[in-house]
Amino acid sequence: MSKLTGPQIAECSTWLSIVSKLFGTRMSILLEPHGLTQGQFSILNHLTRQRLEGGSRISEIAAAVEVEQPAVTKTIAKFRNMGLVEIVGSPTDKRAKLVSPTPAAGQLLGEIYRDMGPDLFQVFGSLADGDVDELTKMLKQLGRWLDQNRLG
Repeated sequence: MSKLTGPQIAECSTWLSIVSKLFGTRMSILLEPHGLTQGQFSILNHLTRQRLEGGSRISEIAAAVEVEQPAVTKTIAKFRNMGLVEIVGSPTDKRAKLVSPTPAAGQLLGEIYRDMGPDLFQVFGSLADGDVDELTKMLKQLGRWLDQNRLG
């Protein structure tokens, strides 16, 4: 591994921040027709991908997607009204509720990705052949490290 320099870290951090903001704005616009915010989309995506047997607690969802617990509670209520989740009491903790996605959640997620597809193909098509795979590999590596080394 090469020795990192301050200027390298500054430039990489700056570009990561810029790209994050630009991509976030783009995602907000693409999610708007579906009536979801980025935070709501991340919760939907998390629930649908995880599919934990028995469901997930609100606190677990909040920690996983780094959204405050009251916002997750509000989003889960919205999803319940939309038929996207089922909520049941925990068999081991009477205070806790467990949230599980319904098939409709997976269907909506598929719809969202289909609708965003043309734009995302254009975004990632702007990169040279092979660069998308390399970028994905690096983002996964960085994401895993950040997940395992959260601040706060």
